[in-house]
Amino acid sequence: MKLAGLDGCPAGWVAVVTVTGQLVDAKVQMVQDLAAFAVIDMPNGLVDGPDPRDVDLSMRARLKGKASSVFPTSARQALAEIVYFDASVVNAQVLGKKLPKQTFMLFPKLREVDRVVRAVGQDRLREGHPEVSFAEMAGDPVLSRKRQPDGQAERAALLERAGDPAGDLLAAPRPYGVAADDVLDAAAMLWTAWRFRRGAHVAYPPVPSRDGTGLEMSVIA
Repeated sequence: MKLAGLDGCPAGWVAVVTVTGQLVDAKVQMVQDLAAFAVIDMPNGLVDGPDPRDVDLSMRARLKGKASSVFPTSARQALAEIVYFDASVVNAQVLGKKLPKQTFMLFPKLREVDRVVRAVGQDRLREGHPEVSFAEMAGDPVLSRKRQPDGQAERAALLERAGDPAGDLLAAPRPYGVAADDVLDAAAMLWTAWRFRRGAHVAYPPVPSRDGTGLEMSVIA
């Protein structure tokens, strides 16, 4: 059973993949095909207004002290714009808030994920968030910074305790443009995919809503 956890990085999509379904066999690779069953750190489902996604609010409530790791998600109407100023204006019209540049920079990957998930369905591609997954592993939000050595060590230890060979993944040569925190985030998404396939996952919010295209808006962990 092939499972993958995906995270976006400057080089594209980095995946931690197991073809056996066992976490201990996980390997790091770059991927182009998002359609194998995977959990991805990218929104599935976008609102048409006037309220923001309830999944984002639910994640922030779970990540007390770490809520800033949840980026505001754009309105679907803004995703069609290719100029930041225009996208921000549209987002303000629909959701009442300007669009952060950090969110706009994710638009190419967000468009790709939106296209794929609408084509293959959420039985094949689901939304996750690494910090939510790490919070589930630890029992509380992990407040250390993921780009600092202590934060990476803490997250690697959580993954190792969960059965993921994080130490080996970090020690192995990485593709160009892939940082250690990218690998850890993808590994957390693989852990979530593994949990989902066993029916052991949790969802935020527990009772999800759907967007105008029918996509369930929830993060699993």
